Amino acid sequence: MDRSDLLALLRLDPEKGIEAIIRAYGALAQKTVRQTGGDALCEEDREEIVSDVFYRVYVSRDRLDESKGTLASYVITLSRRCAIDRLRTKTRRGGEALPLEDAVLPSPEDAETAVLKKEARQRLVSAVIALGEPDATIVFRRFYFAQSYAEIGLKLGLTENAVTKRCRRALEKLRRSLREGE
Repeated sequence: MDRSDLLALLRLDPEKGIEAIIRAYGALAQKTVRQTGGDALCEEDREEIVSDVFYRVYVSRDRLDESKGTLASYVITLSRRCAIDRLRTKTRRGGEALPLEDAVLPSPEDAETAVLKKEARQRLVSAVIALGEPDATIVFRRFYFAQSYAEIGLKLGLTENAVTKRCRRALEKLRRSLREGE
């Protein structure tokens, strides 16, 4: 069975088609994952990656276009990308992927704290906007974009000294506004 027959079978009878593709390209995917991941990936990781590759082939069966490349090149590319993604995940987590059963869900207190922080940020942004222009722009540029007073002055056509004074006054207005809002 040639490549175009495999794709046609995959589209007509997806289960038989994916089985035939796995028989034809399974070893190629395993070899690619092994070469890409080296010793950093355990056997279990490699098996999962190969399964992910063929799942993606199965899901994208209607979009595969052999005029853009062969099925073999698609399997190789997917294998490399999936292996690299797994390596990145392991690197971010300090070497080992966190098993689902060991995942820690945030406590209700953490969720409540996150909501309170978000509300506080929204109040702060609203209060800064209520300062009006150019004070709001000065505060945002100074504290959000970490620009110096001189940089802000150049952008707004003000002297550095004027920006410093306006920022100090704006912060005082902001403090009063936020205290009154509590």
